[in-house]
Amino acid sequence: MNINILSKNTFFAQDLKEQIQFVLTNAEVEEDFPSSKTDVLLTDNEADLQQISNFCKNVPIVLFSETEDTTHMADLIIKKPFRLSVFLDSLKNNSLLPKVRRKECINIKEYSLYPVKKEIYSSITTKSIKLTEREVEIIKYLYQIFPQSAVKEDLLENVWGYSADATTHTVETHIYRLRQKVEKDGGSQLIITENSGYRLNL
Repeated sequence: MNINILSKNTFFAQDLKEQIQFVLTNAEVEEDFPSSKTDVLLTDNEADLQQISNFCKNVPIVLFSETEDTTHMADLIIKKPFRLSVFLDSLKNNSLLPKVRRKECINIKEYSLYPVKKEIYSSITTKSIKLTEREVEIIKYLYQIFPQSAVKEDLLENVWGYSADATTHTVETHIYRLRQKVEKDGGSQLIITENSGYRLNL
């Protein structure tokens, strides 16, 4: 694995490099701009992130940030302080990066869902709507199982991680709020309620 680290904090960059090399003995870790061989770029340089993102269009970017803000200029945001052991395990197991990259989207009729940006765009209303992490996960799960429907217990287990026998109105509330948010101002129906549960209107 080829890893590049960009940081103005030389102590942070050097320490992170040493920790990665200790866990991934075969990794090539450089403190420099990525090349065509780079597999992932790690940075905490938020001020220059736009420039970095433009330069590294085909390189996955992981941003270490002290804020809760999300951005379409990074594939993954890790909030500081973070658990180094969890980060290193994810890097070692190739499970660190999301399956959907920052410039990729999921198309659902006139809607385009950008999971990393947590936004959904409607070509009918020409508006981009900010979504919560949970709302994104609901849409992604319904998209994955389409054309099947998901009953409340499926969503609780696969989106919330609750046991299937949990009793709560959480699902209904989130689906209702998601519909209100996305379908307002003339947007078409995104999620259909059927006797067997919920499914996307594809």
